[in-house]
Amino acid sequence: MKETSGVPRPATMADVARNAGVSRALVSLVMRDSPKVSPARRAAVEASASALGYSPNRLASRLASRRTRTIGVLFLDLHNSVFADIYDGITEALESSGNQVMVAVGSADPRTEIEAVRNFVDLRVDGVILAGYTGSASDLAAALRGTDAVVITRDLELPGVDSVMTNDFRSGALAVEHLHGLGHRRIAHVDISEWIPYTARREGYLHAMKDLGLAPLLVHSDMTERGGRAVMEQFLASGAELPTAVFAHNDLTAIGVMEALMAAGLRVPEDVAVVGCDNIEVAASPLIGLTSIDQHPAELGRLAARAMLDRIDGADGAGVPAVSRKLEPVLLVRRSSDPAAGKPMPGRLPPEEPQPGGL
Repeated sequence: MKETSGVPRPATMADVARNAGVSRALVSLVMRDSPKVSPARRAAVEASASALGYSPNRLASRLASRRTRTIGVLFLDLHNSVFADIYDGITEALESSGNQVMVAVGSADPRTEIEAVRNFVDLRVDGVILAGYTGSASDLAAALRGTDAVVITRDLELPGVDSVMTNDFRSGALAVEHLHGLGHRRIAHVDISEWIPYTARREGYLHAMKDLGLAPLLVHSDMTERGGRAVMEQFLASGAELPTAVFAHNDLTAIGVMEALMAAGLRVPEDVAVVGCDNIEVAASPLIGLTSIDQHPAELGRLAARAMLDRIDGADGAGVPAVSRKLEPVLLVRRSSDPAAGKPMPGRLPPEEPQPGGL
């Protein structure tokens, strides 16, 4: 005798049709909200579906229409809250579009990133948004296989792949100009690992240092608080002459630098001023007071999502030329670089009201 699990199987469309005394084709029309069904027959089918607990296979119906109403989003890292801000912008822009978001994390590993993109494509997402992609343009193009894509923070110059970013070169220059204006001449930059293809902040720093006749000092770290703390601890242990100011690639690294300085009995900003980049929420905390460069992450997410909707809702998204959108960064001065930052000063933008630059 065949054993059964005792768990009832889900009701099918055929079950609904049999129970309502109609054809399976009619049930299919009702589930697709076809106007070709009379009110009486629609009511009978809906009553049968409710009685049997039938749930239509939305994925199958979406695939049949060649749209899954799903967008894959790849993030570099979820430990850095700047990506949470980007996510908020994406979901806000998609809120009334009927699209859902599927999330993956690349972890700055090109192999993991490409595998995630391939999985998105295999699951028939309508498009892919990549925030912090570190791999090559050619690998991405091969993995997308024609799927629409928008890249945040990087311009890959791929046909049909839009890009949304902030002017990172200007971010690096802003940090140097601000610190130089406060009287600093030994300004170090805690940069990311050399292999990661995000070099514009470094290039902006180097350009501004050269223009001001200053000698650059580059040290490399990962993009974490732990990494910033470790690199500053190593610098302190080396006995080398300390810079009077540090510009870190991102806010997490900057906070780690501040922790190491304070643990060594040094004052921020009196002994060493510190500037970060990204303007994550914790940077504005009175306990930290980190001067930071606002990259407008939520706006980047909104712009990326709108670009994606424009592409997938168009008649022929693949034929639309790639579009690049760029925001201008805003320097938000706080206590970590300027002890007078809490006092009103003419011409200074209030930290609580950053304004995104033009496209």
